[in-house]
Amino acid sequence: MMNRLAVVLAADSATTVSHWNGGQREERYFKGANKIFQLSDMEPVGLMIFDSADLLRVPWELAIKSFRKQLGNKSFNTVDEYAKEFFGFLSDNHSLFPKEIQDEAIVTSVGGQAYRWVKAAIKDVEGAGVQAAITAKIEAEEQALGTIELFAGISEDNATKLFADLKERLIEAATEWLELFEQPIPDDLERVVLAAFWYVVKHPSKSLSTTGLVFAGYGDHQIFPEMVEYQSCGIVGGKHIFSLKEHEVIDHTKPAAISGFAQTSMIDTFSLGLSDEAFSSMMVSANRELLEFANTIIAASGADPEKIDNLPGLVQAAMRKIRESVLEQARENHYVPLRNVIGFLPVDEMAGLAETLINLQSLKEKVTKPSETVGGPVDVAVITKHEGLVWIKRKHFFDPALNSRYKLRQAAQIQS
Repeated sequence: MMNRLAVVLAADSATTVSHWNGGQREERYFKGANKIFQLSDMEPVGLMIFDSADLLRVPWELAIKSFRKQLGNKSFNTVDEYAKEFFGFLSDNHSLFPKEIQDEAIVTSVGGQAYRWVKAAIKDVEGAGVQAAITAKIEAEEQALGTIELFAGISEDNATKLFADLKERLIEAATEWLELFEQPIPDDLERVVLAAFWYVVKHPSKSLSTTGLVFAGYGDHQIFPEMVEYQSCGIVGGKHIFSLKEHEVIDHTKPAAISGFAQTSMIDTFSLGLSDEAFSSMMVSANRELLEFANTIIAASGADPEKIDNLPGLVQAAMRKIRESVLEQARENHYVPLRNVIGFLPVDEMAGLAETLINLQSLKEKVTKPSETVGGPVDVAVITKHEGLVWIKRKHFFDPALNSRYKLRQAAQIQS
């Protein structure tokens, strides 16, 4: 949440840790995670994370604090430049991300993708048609991959070299996956593995562990705050892969902004008057009922349905207009007035509002879902141009009052 005075970052403490056990994905939920961090000891910039809590088994907290130490007194003109500096720190950082760990993530993902393709290809096929079905599936995937560009930061030459270096391990991993789940080995397994490798490289957000990274605060040349959201898609061939998701900048014409990440139904409801889940369900129901209504009218009038070209297409066109109208009214009647109010909120009230929205989301998860993916203590931080990052609420795994030496170390670090 931002206005011309400050940025407010608020996050719960729930985190999900997943691992594979006997071919099954198992999840564990914990409620002590730190998701908000001060990105610089000297400058008014913060970073909030969501989704995965680590990158290649390295906790994001460790990577962020290592970057903060290396950054020192260095500053940048915009918040987005801090983000790019951080991504550069993650790339080619073999102390945090050894090559063998990077390769292992690729090998595991490629093996799993090869297995999923084979399983899908032979779902309804038996006997002699199995190998032909696999070949047809791979040909279709190869054709689809040919239309997709590589992510920025991954060159075709580097990807080709990476495949050559890992080819034997990739084939071995695919074989292990197929044998484990009792699937047939394709006659041309190398072709399947090659296609699976390019799928992983071109679809890292679908194949590798992802984390949302929200950078917010002020650059040296910024009077009002900026927020930029990226999705981290892991590390491929030593390069950190990321994509831009959202970018908000407060200026003289834009008074405020409010953004939700991960679980957003409460924030959507608060800012638009309805959640994305409710809106989607409403549109599905409206589409079905509108199509049935059109068929009823045609039947009642005695008209010939065959003379109406593309009735479903006409219904879809009407649904697009309905969807646009509903969203426009939600924006005009809810979001714009709310944004204008947030634009004038004092900093403490904005922090209280952000915390309340997180608590409402936590309550909703608690009473509607068997597993609480939002919960635990809520951390709230405010970033202003001149005060920097200030904690409004913050949990500790230790009692600061019992750790005076910790406070002295922190003070000495800042002074140096």
